[in-house]
Amino acid sequence: MFTLRQSTRQILGKFRGNLIRSFITRTNPIRGLNTFQLVKPLRLAYGPYSQTRFYSVLSTSPQAKLYKYEDVKELASKPESHPDSLLIDVREPVEFHDGHIPNSLNIPFKSSPGALELSPEDFEENFGFEKPSKEKELVFYCLGGVRSTAAEELANTFGYEKRGNYVGSWEDWVARENAKGEKQVETEQPQAKL
Repeated sequence: MFTLRQSTRQILGKFRGNLIRSFITRTNPIRGLNTFQLVKPLRLAYGPYSQTRFYSVLSTSPQAKLYKYEDVKELASKPESHPDSLLIDVREPVEFHDGHIPNSLNIPFKSSPGALELSPEDFEENFGFEKPSKEKELVFYCLGGVRSTAAEELANTFGYEKRGNYVGSWEDWVARENAKGEKQVETEQPQAKL
């Protein structure tokens, strides 16, 4: 990723005992401008043999696509036209069985956060379906968007670069489906003659 131009000994000599904050200059490949990236210390040990290593707090991976109801409706109603996308419900199995978006798969985030890191055999044994390929786009949803966001970020750490997030999630889906159902019922009922 990024490297420091100073040795750990030089940095520790300047900042011994203090909180170390350092900025690294890098060139932005898109704009060709220099940008600064905050780097925070990670102290590995204390005493005369201590080391400080640096890690970046900024991610260089691509952002997840944000999905809206219409996009998810297309994925749910016509999965054959989107073979490289999977709808992933990250709610618990009880919530999933109470209702879910059609054609979605259940990979619970709270009870199985490391599921996408499992081997294909272990994954299939635990969940009853094949582990999603890293070439497929995973579109996450939950009840209100919190767990789906966390699951999407975790999937990124497991090497899934094609990710999507339906932030409206199940609550938005139900509200829109119910509203659509009410409109259909209103148009189907004949009006009484007075």
